[in-house]
Amino acid sequence: MPKTKVTIKDVAREADVNPSVVSRVLNKDSTLKVREETRERVWEAAAKLNYRPNRMAKMLRTKKSKMIAVLISKFSDLYFTAILEGIVWVAEERGYIISVFSTEEDRKKGSKCIETVYEYGMDGAILASSYVEEKTLQQLRYSSVPMVMLRRSSREFGVMGMLADELAGVSMVMEHLIGLGHQKIAHISGELFSRSGLKRFEGYRKALYENGIPYRVEYVQESDQTEKGSYDAMMRLLELEDPPTAVFAFNDTVAFGAMSAIRDKGLRIPDDISVVGHDNTILSEHTYPRLTTVDSRMKDMGELAAKMLIDAIEGKENAGERGEPECDIKIEPRFVVRESTGRVRK
Repeated sequence: MPKTKVTIKDVAREADVNPSVVSRVLNKDSTLKVREETRERVWEAAAKLNYRPNRMAKMLRTKKSKMIAVLISKFSDLYFTAILEGIVWVAEERGYIISVFSTEEDRKKGSKCIETVYEYGMDGAILASSYVEEKTLQQLRYSSVPMVMLRRSSREFGVMGMLADELAGVSMVMEHLIGLGHQKIAHISGELFSRSGLKRFEGYRKALYENGIPYRVEYVQESDQTEKGSYDAMMRLLELEDPPTAVFAFNDTVAFGAMSAIRDKGLRIPDDISVVGHDNTILSEHTYPRLTTVDSRMKDMGELAAKMLIDAIEGKENAGERGEPECDIKIEPRFVVRESTGRVRK
């Protein structure tokens, strides 16, 4: 005979409490006022009976799925690892399940991911990928599903938003390199149609201008943000008649490709050329030499985004303190100096 499904009433009978107490204890209701020994009795009873809550029944009763979607550009991009770590940590603490969708840098696929959020009745979404069709983004303001947008201004879309302070990070990079005596500083950029790619390029040009260093168009090489693309970009820089003494890479992955090219040319880092990355991904401190980079505080961004979203889903009063629709919050970066940068050789 099949085993009878254990219910909340069974757990309540075992723990000698009311079923509503069981429900609130298992859902970690912080407003419930009971003795700690009562909570422990409930958890012990649930474990003894191998109780598993019926998530679908709860969803129908509360009209909440307790599911949050996270859109990223691609699973292989290290940038999203720390963001997801922060999101998952908060979501688990608050009793939510995360579904991660990769847009694979395809705007149509990104729009389909958002359609899935609606179709499956998810409670909210964090849009860490910028690969979503513009018409879909424009419709977000009319949606009743709370969303937080990362790495792109959300003002025009009527959702909560969070941005890294790109210009502040680039300013730290350039100040560091110029302080080491570098004047011939190249930039391997990301795609210049993206917000991050354009902002970091603008910051690079601004720092050159403010320090009286001439802008040299040949010192800027656009890349596709892959190690292969940045390897080729660095090779083009090294083959110039007057090659740079330092390079600021769009992100750490681009920096890794650049470092491979420098080594393949028989040059030393940082003795012959200094390299700076961006984002402080997990591999940046495991390269040789260890990479100087901008810490975009991606885990902090993920945590704050998840808190903002869940507070909005639950209608918390303090949600407005963290972000309102059409309002962007900026995350201030930190600069991490390691061994990939050094003083310019005379």
